[in-house]
Amino acid sequence: MIENILGNQTLEKILLSIERYGNCYACDIDKTFDLSLYSVQAQLKKMEITSVLVSKLYGKVRLYEFNPRYPMLKELRALLRKTIEVLPKEEIERYYMKRTRPRLQNKPL
Repeated sequence: MIENILGNQTLEKILLSIERYGNCYACDIDKTFDLSLYSVQAQLKKMEITSVLVSKLYGKVRLYEFNPRYPMLKELRALLRKTIEVLPKEEIERYYMKRTRPRLQNKPL
């Protein structure tokens, strides 16, 4: 949807994932969207260099999240939230509604 503004479909998916889940790592994004790991890593690195994202190393995994000091963060996140709202329901359920933690045993559905 906003790939025309961002100039890249991979970047759109990365930013929407971070907006939805708070943080992400490259392998999770490439598996979720069936993208090239190299292209995901390249976009993450580019966004980190431009200070849109920051990364933290947790063990061997590098997690990326929005840089709270980025001057246009509020506007960027508003655009991303609006984009998620207008996505087709099937796409939201497929990519942006995954569980981020396991269900407790014996918990009713």
